Amino acid sequence: MTETNWDLFRLFFSVARTGSVNRAARNLGMSQPTLSRRLKELERNIGAPLFFRVSSGVKLTQEGRDLLRSAEEMVRSFEEFHRDLSLRVGHRSTAVKISATEGLTKHWLLPRIKKLRALSSQIRLEINSTVEQQNLATSDLDVVIRIGHPGDSELIGRRVGTIAFGLFASDSYLAERGAPTSLSELVDHELIGSSAEYGRLHNERTSHITLLTAFNSAANARSTLTLMPVVNHFAATAQGLGLAFLPVPFALAEGLVRVLPDDTAILDLWLLRRRESDLRKLTKQVWRFLEVELTNTKSWFIGQRSAQKRLQRVA
Repeated sequence: MTETNWDLFRLFFSVARTGSVNRAARNLGMSQPTLSRRLKELERNIGAPLFFRVSSGVKLTQEGRDLLRSAEEMVRSFEEFHRDLSLRVGHRSTAVKISATEGLTKHWLLPRIKKLRALSSQIRLEINSTVEQQNLATSDLDVVIRIGHPGDSELIGRRVGTIAFGLFASDSYLAERGAPTSLSELVDHELIGSSAEYGRLHNERTSHITLLTAFNSAANARSTLTLMPVVNHFAATAQGLGLAFLPVPFALAEGLVRVLPDDTAILDLWLLRRRESDLRKLTKQVWRFLEVELTNTKSWFIGQRSAQKRLQRVA
């Protein structure tokens, strides 16, 4: 059965159910001549008459009654399938799946969830909080907020700002070991992790940044504390276990102390999506919301304390 033939059976069933070509045409939203022409096409395909005309409309022939029994079963199965599909599609269409790093999720995204939910009473948010750069096709994600080069060719979107990275320690560590006065002194300090643990962080823009180079060189020259996932770097730093290379706004929000504040690594911040996700209305709304919010908080992402205070008041 071809797709065209199935459509003819659907039209036949509508006429058989109403007993009138005119009424069926109105119900189907098509003209009576068009419907009559399609019915004749079905009769030619079957090789038998399906209706004969009476004063009240049409009556089924014997072949028409036989076909109706089969058509009723097909239509009933199709309608059940369509209802089930609509429920499944509707359930997925109200879910917006977002991927962001742990720090982005905790310090930027979660404070905006109430506002985001206000976009629609139907919206269901699913947040995958990880530093790993996930593949949208295999993960069925809708939106990704990504630090560093976007990489994947299946993604579309735009750079919405930059985020500053710096070196941080706790008050207890600095009281015990003091703060480095230059990047060359990093080899004399305990270090937590390395920038390599941030997944696809390196690209043509970041590979020549002095801070990244110095931190990695010092980390390679001595024993470091390696922790995964990267979110544990914040906890380890707070415990006074060493210096860590961290996103400035998140580390400041955690109450950590920045050392060597003049040395900063600036990385791109991207808002990305699959083009196919635009077919979902709620996904488009969430995208626009995130785009506006990310644009409005550009100064916070580069570590300006005044912006940090404003963000806290808004949240």
